[in-house]
Amino acid sequence: MEATFRARLARVARDHAPQDLVENRVTFGAEGAEFAVYDTFRPAERVPLRAPNPLYCGMVTGKKVVHTVSGAAIPFLPLESLVVPTGQTIEIDFPGASDASPTKCLTIEIDRARVRQVAGRLNETAPRSEASGDWRYDDDAVVHFMNTPGIEHTVRQLVGLFVEDAPDKDVLIDLGVQELVVRMLRVEARRLLLEESERRATRHGLAAAAEVAKRRMHEPLRVADLAEAACMSEPTFYRAFRNEFGITPVAYLTRLRVDRARQLLADPDRSVTDVAAAVGFGSVSHFIRVYRDHVGQTPKQDQLARTG
Repeated sequence: MEATFRARLARVARDHAPQDLVENRVTFGAEGAEFAVYDTFRPAERVPLRAPNPLYCGMVTGKKVVHTVSGAAIPFLPLESLVVPTGQTIEIDFPGASDASPTKCLTIEIDRARVRQVAGRLNETAPRSEASGDWRYDDDAVVHFMNTPGIEHTVRQLVGLFVEDAPDKDVLIDLGVQELVVRMLRVEARRLLLEESERRATRHGLAAAAEVAKRRMHEPLRVADLAEAACMSEPTFYRAFRNEFGITPVAYLTRLRVDRARQLLADPDRSVTDVAAAVGFGSVSHFIRVYRDHVGQTPKQDQLARTG
């Protein structure tokens, strides 16, 4: 699937000669959504990006630095995603763009009413706990996260649907956009829970479990340990966790460890062996396999790509 995805983007580049060397844009429309591929061939700073609807951004090649209205400067790399709120302007630096190594990014602009509709349907079919509140899209803050395999798969399928002239194209794109929104809402729920786990731990069982996972990820944690922190039986905890976040507690813990490992590997002096131990992997070979499954590269390859 990766090879097909790359081939489709390469064909877009061949079929549409660049008109602009900074943020050259090729767009494909559908009802309620628009897909675009951006290629940048020259270094640039503070290039503005703004959309009238929520904008999903995914990095393909190269590196960007995204400046938000809050003053944050976010390094934006392949295998990562960024969601820009409605009407908010971000500014982008392209420090290493060139003809030989262009920066490539894709965006999917999703009608805001469609996002709210999907959140409303989730509230009907998979309501969150009373402590968590309703499903809703936070249309105020820029959200930056490392891609999950599910988001990677969904985005690649959507790219194929936008680019190819397939039967029932609009219907399939609509279904794919709904899936992407659901996955983004789940990722946002996990991110917020992790960031706010300490503050919410005393009144939210899943937050208490997330706090334990965050603080003790270097230990051989079991689901039973997390259930105990949440003051739930294992079956009840498992069901509540999966309903809230769309993944199992074990998958969440693995994802947490990989995300933390990727942060640590941003230091070029950290060894793979050291990082594996720091995030709770007793076997370096097992760590490398898990990391490659989640990130698409070995830890060393990823480290060199980001720091070299």
